[in-house]
Amino acid sequence: MKSKVIVWLMLLMTCFSAQAQTISGKLVDEENEPLAYANVVLQKTDSTFVKGEISDEKGGFRISKVPSSDYRLVISSIGYETLYIDMQGFNHSTDLGTLTIKDASKQLDEVTVTASNVTATADKKLVFPNQQQVKASANGVDLLRNLLIPRLNVSPMDNSVSTIDGGTVQLAINGRKATKEEVTALQPSEIIRVEMLEDPGLRYGEADAVVNYVIRRYDMGGSFGYNGNQSTKSWFGQHNVNGKLNFGKSELSIYYNTNQQYFNEWWFDRNETFIFKDGKQYHRHAHTETDGQKRFEEAASLTYNLQDNDKYMFNASLNLFHYNDPARRFYAELYTDEFPNTITDRQEAGHDRGLTPSIDLYYQHNLKKNQFLALNAVGTFIGTKNRNTYAEYLNDEKIVDYQSGVNGNKYSIILEGIYEKGFDNGGRLSTGIKHAQGYTDNIYDGTLYFQTKMKQADTYGYIQYQGRWKKLGYNIGLGATRSWFRQEGQKDYETWSFNPRFNLTYTFNKHWSAAFQGNISTINPSLSQLSAADQLTDSLQIERGNPNLNPYDYYRTSFRLNYNKNKWNIGFFGNYTYRDDAIMSHIYQENSKFIHSYANHDNFQKLNVGINTRVGMLWNILQLSGSIYSDTEWSNGIDYRHKHHSLGWDIIAMLMYKNFMAYAMYGQKSDNLFGEHLSKGEKAHIIQLQYRLKNVNLGLRMYNPFENDYARKEVDKNRYAGYDYEYHMDDVARMVTVTLSWNFSFGRDYKSKNKRMSNSDSDSGVM
Repeated sequence: MKSKVIVWLMLLMTCFSAQAQTISGKLVDEENEPLAYANVVLQKTDSTFVKGEISDEKGGFRISKVPSSDYRLVISSIGYETLYIDMQGFNHSTDLGTLTIKDASKQLDEVTVTASNVTATADKKLVFPNQQQVKASANGVDLLRNLLIPRLNVSPMDNSVSTIDGGTVQLAINGRKATKEEVTALQPSEIIRVEMLEDPGLRYGEADAVVNYVIRRYDMGGSFGYNGNQSTKSWFGQHNVNGKLNFGKSELSIYYNTNQQYFNEWWFDRNETFIFKDGKQYHRHAHTETDGQKRFEEAASLTYNLQDNDKYMFNASLNLFHYNDPARRFYAELYTDEFPNTITDRQEAGHDRGLTPSIDLYYQHNLKKNQFLALNAVGTFIGTKNRNTYAEYLNDEKIVDYQSGVNGNKYSIILEGIYEKGFDNGGRLSTGIKHAQGYTDNIYDGTLYFQTKMKQADTYGYIQYQGRWKKLGYNIGLGATRSWFRQEGQKDYETWSFNPRFNLTYTFNKHWSAAFQGNISTINPSLSQLSAADQLTDSLQIERGNPNLNPYDYYRTSFRLNYNKNKWNIGFFGNYTYRDDAIMSHIYQENSKFIHSYANHDNFQKLNVGINTRVGMLWNILQLSGSIYSDTEWSNGIDYRHKHHSLGWDIIAMLMYKNFMAYAMYGQKSDNLFGEHLSKGEKAHIIQLQYRLKNVNLGLRMYNPFENDYARKEVDKNRYAGYDYEYHMDDVARMVTVTLSWNFSFGRDYKSKNKRMSNSDSDSGVM
């Protein structure tokens, strides 16, 4: 009998070993509050990485499918002591219960709580701001800049975010798509972490990366704040006011943002060459003075949020965006090589305005058995108005007089639903469908009159699965799109496209990891590119869309190799894109005019390779970041072949000591070629000093401190109507701005669920 029991016990242990064994537990701090978003890493006894998880909002963690072996569990979080748990002879599922993580600040001075704050998971980078970075930041954009996340470029001029090679970055707050104005309204103290998805899935469209802010929420109380900067040299400035009010499960938030640009000293030189069908050439030169560049933007949002963390979330937003470019005036003298003694005076004026209100309704529900459902509806109106005049005078006699204008109205609605299912093995299945319906009515009046009425409908569906096998993480999916378009007076067209995508990540050990990604997507022409309307540019040139454009395939593959140890993070990256039948600019002659339009050309290719590095904190006060990359582009058109190569680089230093912060950046962007249009990369030099006094941050920022003149250059390589263009803006050289932020908050922390989707419409259809 005894021997049978022993055999039975041995069989039972074997059965347990064969099953999916788990390690679970709950993390709390010394005040018994849940410790969310801590790193939980399972290692071999030789420190080889096995698996890793992040504790959830309640401090819980669960590592599944762990084979029997000897392990060590390492639990870490910024500002807390690292906890090590030996698990020798692990052979069955174990619940470690509640684990208390000690506050490191009780043993260390505040300034030394600066452990490495970058953690990589299978599908994203997690960056946890330390205390110094939070103190040195005035808002959410400031914090992102101060984190020095590799491959990200945060412009101090307009707060835009992109990859260092110019790729598109989608911003999000708790999983919901957000504008840079919303991110600017965030208080650094309410940001738990920043997530960067370097290979977003199919539901993120053409975004090259996603930056998601995971923020705290309050049970009661709220927050108020102001963030702004204003130039002492011109009327350049950005100002944001925001507020949140919380009561139970409800939150009401509002923000208002203005962005004004008014540069007085602005001029440009333009040299053009026109070659006619009969072989005659015409060389035109223009030196243009202006009344200055003016632009005013304002954005506002009112949002109501209702949520029960474990069950549902409802979000409703009213949004408004308005811009006004008033009274642009240009005065030029035209010279020609063919008639050197004849000088033509040119005068241009323009006025652009736009208004975009929208409503966004979102609902998500957490279902049983690790299932998730979300629904989103967005309605948008885009109103556009612009007026332009163009005149040429010879000996005070008007010889050319053109007027043009657009009154554009677009109405759209976007509906989307997604469903996700998680599995015990850590895998996740996601599927979704989105439908967009739009109607556009644009009237082009003036010297030429044209009215375009356009209808469009796009339906997109996808399915993807994310999982992991040993050290290999994978994400595979397939999307399908049906696009329909009708323009009054033109025949309808309908297209179908299929878009596969994959992402592979491999973790060699706790320091080295690699990722390989590839996808095929379909790029549809914009409404403005499809418009058949004519817009007179000057006496020789006309802008015109092309209703016969076809969608084209976009192939992209990328590779990354990353090293992360202690204070060092080094990344090697390469990206290759191929656009088959790419929609690019197309210039041709019609009678005595040169038509600037679009066409499906042979292909466009781009190769981007580079290295970036980040180190800090050095001596507990200094962070350094740098990158260098190479861009090679091949533009193969119907009647042209162009190849271009350029280098880009940047060096950033950030010093943080007590309540002082100093920031310096020196860099050069790479050139950008597409079609026959080449934009030369601009220099970017910035110095900033800042001091924090309680809830107030006050600082000075200088743009381009080493330049007497700010200049940018553009070139069009077209053989029939090519040009080179260089504009100068003295106000931007050595421009000093005063930065000020004041943030005040009250209430208790309340962990917010993530909104998984958000949609918007920005294609007005106006040329």
